[in-house]
Amino acid sequence: MQSRGRLYPVVRGIAQAAVYHPHGGGRHQHIGHPSSVGRNTPPGAKVGNIAPRKTGRARIKKRQ
Repeated sequence: MQSRGRLYPVVRGIAQAAVYHPHGGGRHQHIGHPSSVGRNTPPGAKVGNIAPRKTGRARIKKRQ
């Protein structure tokens, strides 16, 4: 890693504070892809919620 110098680690702009990057700051981060992955996803890509039954906010269905 010493030979890479400032190229490592690569930190996304949205993950930084607002003083360090124009995209930084704010209340929530947007990860840019679904956080849930399948059960038989290869190990390198199995990052996030592995085969979740439920994710996100519960939606309340209106009765008619």
